[in-house]
Amino acid sequence: MKYIEELDNGDTFELDNNFYVLTSDFKKSGDRLSYSLQNGSPKWLSSQTIVEAVPLYFLDRDNNTVAIKIKNALT
Repeated sequence: MKYIEELDNGDTFELDNNFYVLTSDFKKSGDRLSYSLQNGSPKWLSSQTIVEAVPLYFLDRDNNTVAIKIKNALT
């Protein structure tokens, strides 16, 4: 579990059984913008929101599972 403020731009996370990707957009208050990976809707979240960081994966041409962001997969 991590605070939104601890995540990097492009990191993916789970909140309330939905998956989101974090953008680089933020408000003066520290809120961060994320987009739902299920339906594309935007959601502003407080920097103190606690989420579960989860990596996204894809299959390469040899059907190997590869993390989109390697850093996420290793932490």
